[in-house]
Amino acid sequence: MRLNKLIYLVATIAASASLADPLAEMSGSWHGSGWARETQKAPKETVRCKITNTYNDGAQILTLEGRCIVPGRRLKISGIISAAEGSDRITGRWSNPTGLVSAPIVGIKRNGIVAFNFSATNPITGRKQSQNVEWRISNDSLRLRSSNRVDPTIMMSDISFGR
Repeated sequence: MRLNKLIYLVATIAASASLADPLAEMSGSWHGSGWARETQKAPKETVRCKITNTYNDGAQILTLEGRCIVPGRRLKISGIISAAEGSDRITGRWSNPTGLVSAPIVGIKRNGIVAFNFSATNPITGRKQSQNVEWRISNDSLRLRSSNRVDPTIMMSDISFGR
């Protein structure tokens, strides 16, 4: 009988861990490094970032603010992600790393992943940027990856963060 209770307890803990809200888990201060590129044909540039994520549990909103450094430039990164009550659906706004455009986002959150897409036009160059963005949280690590929305095989960034 005790073995059955132990199995039930372990299964309950595992199920509740998988149901954890990735937006809430992303809360806190993070620092990371990796690479990013501005256009699909541009070379990969080394990037280092510091971000602070704040989660409002009652409103189910994650606010992200931070800075990234690439050789010779400092870039602002920001966003607001809202979860729909009782759903995996998310909406919000995302400021691309150049900081020139804030674009609406639509996506999902589940099983340690927050994924969304956005499209924006750079007001200076007139170049359209459309990306798929994925934040993956696991223990004390957070990974940001993005790909070109038209051709998802073209990776645009890969940055790993720690607390």
